[in-house]
Amino acid sequence: MLNMNRVIARTLSISMLLMTLTSTAIPASAGSTLLDATFENGTDGFSARATESVERVSTGAYEGSGCLLISNRRNEWNGPVTPLGSDWAAGETYSFSCAVRQESGSDVAMQLSLQYDDASGKTTYAQIATGTVSSGEWTVLSEPAYIFPENSGNCYLYVETASDLCDFYVDSVQSEKPSVYQRGDANHDEKIDKQDVADLLNWLLTKEGNVSLDTADMDKNGELTAADLSLLRQLFIYPELTATTTVTTVTTTTTAAPTPSEAEWPELHPGDKWFNTADVSWIPAGKKTVALSFDDGPCQNGAREGYRIQEALNKQGFHATFFYWGERIPGNEAEILAAEKGGHEVANHTWNHPDNYHMMDASSVLSQYTRVKDKLNDILGVKRDYLVRLPYLNNSTTISSTLPVPFPNCGINTADYEPGHTANQTISQIQQAAQNGSLNGKVVLMHEVYDSTATAVEQLCPWLEQNGYVVCTVSEMFKYNGKDMYAGRTYDSCF
Repeated sequence: MLNMNRVIARTLSISMLLMTLTSTAIPASAGSTLLDATFENGTDGFSARATESVERVSTGAYEGSGCLLISNRRNEWNGPVTPLGSDWAAGETYSFSCAVRQESGSDVAMQLSLQYDDASGKTTYAQIATGTVSSGEWTVLSEPAYIFPENSGNCYLYVETASDLCDFYVDSVQSEKPSVYQRGDANHDEKIDKQDVADLLNWLLTKEGNVSLDTADMDKNGELTAADLSLLRQLFIYPELTATTTVTTVTTTTTAAPTPSEAEWPELHPGDKWFNTADVSWIPAGKKTVALSFDDGPCQNGAREGYRIQEALNKQGFHATFFYWGERIPGNEAEILAAEKGGHEVANHTWNHPDNYHMMDASSVLSQYTRVKDKLNDILGVKRDYLVRLPYLNNSTTISSTLPVPFPNCGINTADYEPGHTANQTISQIQQAAQNGSLNGKVVLMHEVYDSTATAVEQLCPWLEQNGYVVCTVSEMFKYNGKDMYAGRTYDSCF
């Protein structure tokens, strides 16, 4: 049977070392299993959510001899569902995993989801684990540390697609109630220190040593890469994160990890040099760099373009900067947490994106910034300032003399917001800039809320890597190239 604590790290891409390593299984301990649906002798309590067909079939299973086939789907939420009883409690942490396969001929976004009633009795939905499933391949959707919503009851676990109505297969659905280690405790010695960094680096180089996938997989994508090493190092830059990134694993309950000492974020003022804490150790020497940046998130009403963009970047080990619109944050905090955990740069796009921001007085200018800053700090459990993308790129003397941060601007404007703009237009523009040499060091303006933009990024990321580019955050690009930013100034490029 599939045990999510024995998920195999399949492909290890260590871009920082200019080499590719073949993955091996990472050992992890077994926990207290609450759900173990293998479909060897039936449907194991799973049934259809509506009129779709859910049947056990005996061919092509992920493990063993049986799996579920889901067909005749009329809605994306049609899929196998099972009730979760009293073993799953509100506010508690559990691990989940399942194997899925589809044969549509294209990639399909799929998700393991939760339906529950909130405190008012309203039926509510949440995503536990998501992933892009390639046609014809079994893919494991997993979340090692899912916290059940507060005041939740009448819970159901189900598998669905994000938008496609294709048939799909499900196998090896598991949930556990494990004990807790801190994420970042790569070697499970009950503390987070430089030895964890050394052990993870050694494992990336040699595939040997005492490293556990559950706590070393910092971006939670099921494999160990240089991106995880970069994120682990960030714990020493933002030690507050150690208090909010505990993960579930399985043998003993540990004491809280010690917090590495680090100076607090300084009080910045207009004109000050930006306090650039970006880790650029993952970027190989001599690389061309570009900062893709995305405005207007997080996505609303369950839209997945923001997640698709993150997943495309994560797949290549790249990072980007996301400028979040304050009014759109409530209810969509998970996307911001995913960006932070993926090594991306979380940034500020003002509270309500006013078209007259450049005409506001100092008090209003500061309020628009501070409301988003405070919200982001609360979500991420940190205390810091954030780069700002000015609405409509409109600056003013008041803005420059009020806000204590730099303003990444627009070295290349993809104009993805224009009606009828296509993914191919964005792809062509970026590729031409790369080929004529004008892309290196540029801040690229995009918007995460368009399907065409997500599609473009999915195609551009592997192309840029193949053509010698590293996609990084704005702060990473400046630091890597030895350039400073100053509060109150706009930047189209680091050169």
